[in-house]
Amino acid sequence: MTAAVRKRSAVLSFAAVALAVLAIAGCGGSSGVTPSAYVHSMCAALGNWKNDIQKAGSTLQASGAGNASRPIAKQDYQHFVSALLTATQRATGALKSAGEPSVTGGKQIADGLANAFDGASHRLAQANTQAAAISTASASTFQLAASAVTTEIRSALQGIASVKPSQSQELRTAAAKDPSCQVLRG
Repeated sequence: MTAAVRKRSAVLSFAAVALAVLAIAGCGGSSGVTPSAYVHSMCAALGNWKNDIQKAGSTLQASGAGNASRPIAKQDYQHFVSALLTATQRATGALKSAGEPSVTGGKQIADGLANAFDGASHRLAQANTQAAAISTASASTFQLAASAVTTEIRSALQGIASVKPSQSQELRTAAAKDPSCQVLRG
C-alpha cells in the first residue's frame, strides 16, 4: 500500500468522522455543564484530534514509506498507527472530561461520542499490535498484513463516524457560535 493511498484513506475516513461530528454539533460527558461550555470542550478535543490525524498522515506521506524498503516502510507505518492511537486516546480522555451538557438527553449524547472514541481507541490498539507484527519477509506478506492493518484503522474510524446524533437545538446553536467548532467544518 502506497503512502498516498494510506493518506487518502485516512483523509476520507477523517472526512466521514467530521461529518458525523458536525451532525452531532456538540456532545459531552459530566453533569450540569452548560451547552456552550460542553460544545467548546468537545470542539477543542475534536479539533486537536483532527490536527493530530492530519499531521500523522502528512508525516507518513513525507516519510517516503511507499518507496522505502519493507523494514523502513513498516517502521514508518507503525509510527503512523501509533500516532492515530495516541490522538484518539487523547480525544477520548478530553471528551470524557467535557462533562454532560445540561440538555435533554445530555448524558446519552455525551456517552455516545465518548464511547465511540473509546471503542476506536481499542480498535486502533489492535491495529497498532498488528502493525508491529507485520512480516517484512516478502512483498506479498508485507502487503497483505499492511492491508489488514488499514482495514482495522478504517473500522475504528467508521465506528466514530457511525455515531447517531441526538437532536439538540441548544447544542447545535452553541456549536454555530463557538469559533473552536469552525475548524471542524473545513
